[in-house]
Amino acid sequence: MTTDLVGGVVAWWARHAPDLPTETIEFTKRVARMHALTDRVTVAVLTRSGLSRAEYDVLGTLLTSDGTRLKPSELSSRLLLTTGGLSNVLRSLERRGLTVRSADAADGRSRRVALTAQGKETAERVVREVVAAQHDLVGGADLGPAVAALAAVLGTLDSPAGV
Repeated sequence: MTTDLVGGVVAWWARHAPDLPTETIEFTKRVARMHALTDRVTVAVLTRSGLSRAEYDVLGTLLTSDGTRLKPSELSSRLLLTTGGLSNVLRSLERRGLTVRSADAADGRSRRVALTAQGKETAERVVREVVAAQHDLVGGADLGPAVAALAAVLGTLDSPAGV
């Protein structure tokens, strides 16, 4: 166990509750700390761009769908957003000319969401800015082993049994 901030917390739990799985505690605390640190730089970029985290996530998801118009339910599922919260985000993005909603050809009651040309340009620009800021944050760290380990854990969590 290391003696950094998280390591100190884990060491305390190991001493005071040795029956708890400290590896699980350490993993979840490190993931949470990484999220907090990367989120700080991400939000700074998004604030300068006038986007919320949820708006950024929707734009990024639509961008990586390669032009496929997604149903709001598909966006909600992919982003782990409530449908009510997503509706507000979609209205905001549409008002600003970044997305467009249209009727689903297969189901007239359903809607599909896509990026406008301005939305695509905005998404590409902001994603590049966010990734650059995150890259500066992590510096020269060798991320390969961490990426592989997280992919393995998420593979379990994202499986039907883990949901």
